[in-house]
Amino acid sequence: FATSIDAMAIGVGLAFLDVHIGVVALVIGLCTMVMVTIGIMLGRALGAVVGKRAEIVGGVILIIIGCAILYEHLTAAAAVG
Repeated sequence: FATSIDAMAIGVGLAFLDVHIGVVALVIGLCTMVMVTIGIMLGRALGAVVGKRAEIVGGVILIIIGCAILYEHLTAAAAVG
């Protein structure tokens, strides 16, 4: 939903400018493609270097984030009730 709101705001803003929407869409698409390609290449290179340890570290980070969110919700509920 938030992406749709951002896209709508950009569309309204572009309506006030004298630009060709096709050119703008092409530039945005090309920039997105380049950034995604760079991300994939970096991810593959980093995965080859770090290997299985990256998966373990990523999992631990997600568990820590989940515990922090759970703690915040439980302490907020205790403060209200």
